[in-house]
Amino acid sequence: TMSSKAKSLVLNFTGKEKYKFGDITKELIRRIASREVTIQDTILVIKVLIAIGASFAPFAKTLPFAVLLNALNVSLEQKVGAEVLNALALALDERLVAAFTSDDKFRIGDAVKQSLLTGILAFTGKEKYEKGDIQHKVAEQVRENESEGNEEEDNSHLDLRLDSEFEEWDKIFVEACSSSENNDLCPADAESLFMENGDEDAAKIMDMKIALALEECEVISQSQSKGFFIKW
Repeated sequence: TMSSKAKSLVLNFTGKEKYKFGDITKELIRRIASREVTIQDTILVIKVLIAIGASFAPFAKTLPFAVLLNALNVSLEQKVGAEVLNALALALDERLVAAFTSDDKFRIGDAVKQSLLTGILAFTGKEKYEKGDIQHKVAEQVRENESEGNEEEDNSHLDLRLDSEFEEWDKIFVEACSSSENNDLCPADAESLFMENGDEDAAKIMDMKIALALEECEVISQSQSKGFFIKW
């Protein structure tokens, strides 16, 4: 049974006056399908996917780099948990590797690469970037902040300058992934993961998981002065 606090968060999330089983899941699916996803929604999706043992990677490919980056930095600041941070860091690593190794048709310029590398290397503390470096740095930061006797926390963020050339490349990448037949979680197909053939029992279980994740995400929305709404 949902707590009164969870019910309040659910009604706010769905925009309804009364709650019915399946409402939260349907609203989450609507946001994904319409591509109107906030940073809080992104973190919420990761928490739910972790709860049901599903991968975030296919969904991450349908999100703009800026959403993933802001979600990582907010998650680092709010210490939302190692699993969420790892999922976001992995997604960013994979997107950056794709950007740095793209073919001539969609290649980003050297100046853009250098700008990105400057921010990445400042975050990782390394002299060159390799796949997995962001993931490793985030994991290291989590371990250090959770270790006993550590008086100084590592609160560093991944500060990247995203210019128009990179954003255009990223838009093409996201559109290609969203329309790809090989993508296991295109926004329009999200219902197949979150709901099983409209089964009421499955919807109830999923709603409970999302309601719990909403409670865990509440601190993020309360601590941020902006809603970080990004529509693409």
